[in-house]
Amino acid sequence: MRLLRTSTALRARVALRSRGVVLVDRFGELTAAELLDQVRLLGHRPGRAPHPGHARGLATLPSTASLRQVLVTALAGDGTLDLRSSGTTGDPRTLRRGALSPAQLTTLLDLARRIGLRPGRRVASLAPGVHGHGLLVALGALALGAPLIDLSHLPAPERVALLHRAPPALLTGVPVHLVDLLHADQEGAGNRPLRIPRIVSGSDLLAEPLQADLARHFHARVHDVYGTTETGPLAVDGRPLRGVRLRERDGLLRARTSFTRGRTLITDRGRIGPDGGIEVTGRADGAVSSGGMLHDPGAVAHLLRIQPGITAVQLRVVHDPRVGSRTIAEVTLAHAVTSNASPGPEELRALVRDRLGAASVPREVRISSPGR
Repeated sequence: MRLLRTSTALRARVALRSRGVVLVDRFGELTAAELLDQVRLLGHRPGRAPHPGHARGLATLPSTASLRQVLVTALAGDGTLDLRSSGTTGDPRTLRRGALSPAQLTTLLDLARRIGLRPGRRVASLAPGVHGHGLLVALGALALGAPLIDLSHLPAPERVALLHRAPPALLTGVPVHLVDLLHADQEGAGNRPLRIPRIVSGSDLLAEPLQADLARHFHARVHDVYGTTETGPLAVDGRPLRGVRLRERDGLLRARTSFTRGRTLITDRGRIGPDGGIEVTGRADGAVSSGGMLHDPGAVAHLLRIQPGITAVQLRVVHDPRVGSRTIAEVTLAHAVTSNASPGPEELRALVRDRLGAASVPREVRISSPGR
């Protein structure tokens, strides 16, 4: 048995509350009626399937697409969703999802219940909507009638300002985004620090010091959600979700869920304790995660390499005791570039932010000249 196609079910759900606000972003508020109007402009008409030439798929959206663009594209589609992985548990890739089965819906409803996602409660998302994490949050909020706040691709100060204008009941993002927001609020809050009841971290390992800092500063209950693009969500705070079967063998976690079509997949390195609690220790391929940053390292390196005066760029990941790891861009300048004319680290970080989005910005940029 299959449920209604995802886009059909969501359009019907949205139509029931046409005057309600479904999204708040840098452009203002978007009502359900306005969202459906944009869907119709993109190509969908009630009572018939979208024409293939009208509605673009999610896979065609740029990495900097706003959640507004993501929602319109998803609802205008034929019910098939393209989920992009962040590459934190393997090579970045795109998976296609069709209609939800009852078993998949059971798992997703259990996830919503355990993280406190409820109808009418504002949900703020730092995760880009073209990736599995951000897409799941965006569509889940829309289905439940929870207004969504789009924080993706915004500079940290603008994120803080938007959260003050529209205080959320729940905030979600990858650890590197959460730590950036934490630092921004610590530096600029003054006597008005943000208060967020629940914070949900996903897509990468959440370091215990960061979890404690988030809970303390925001007065929040912090949830650590574990899952992959292939398996769907697996656990919340180390406890498996309904319908998820997790086993450990030779230090590797193996998962079978309603999203794996009966297959058992290796997810990451980890262990399962005597009480059934799950602890993830690293990627199955032994590589170091880049802090859950949802970007294409090749695109970042190419953007920096084509700038005047730059001859070589290398991106690498180093251990960070606070957030687990951080990304460093090592930039080599040409001999002819003088110190006054050469781009500085912050200038290059700003360039990446403007062209590729906040998630793509290296944590550190190191500049050197040939022969040094």
